[in-house]
Amino acid sequence: MRLGLTKKGGYAVGAVLDIARHHPQLRTTRQITETMDLPRDFISQILASLVRYGVLRSAAGPAGGYTLQRPPAEVTVLDVIEIIEGPITLEECVLGGGACDWSRLCSLHDIWSNAQREFQRQLATTSFESLSAVDTGISAGM
Repeated sequence: MRLGLTKKGGYAVGAVLDIARHHPQLRTTRQITETMDLPRDFISQILASLVRYGVLRSAAGPAGGYTLQRPPAEVTVLDVIEIIEGPITLEECVLGGGACDWSRLCSLHDIWSNAQREFQRQLATTSFESLSAVDTGISAGM
């Protein structure tokens, strides 16, 4: 069972965090990858997906780069994760394996569903503005 992010999901959150920390300035792929220590080729694909889904805006040319489409307070961690990783949903039965059968619930179904909803709520209420503040504090040694 995987409860974390894939590398792609982690890279996406890191890239958006860097962009949010510098909002509304444009950030180049090179700046993002150097600051966040991310692989450049892979990040380009991720950034293109985030532009396509309306999280980022891109500007071409020598003075171009990426910025958030909306203020950092309006972009949530859930927004980015679900674009890159897909929806966070209960698909497999925790005890029985296989597809979750909503007509015959296992004894962990309600507990697991509640935990999933709380996890989604936490990600949906965590904006990149608040994440940037935490990151800035960590960088400052607080």
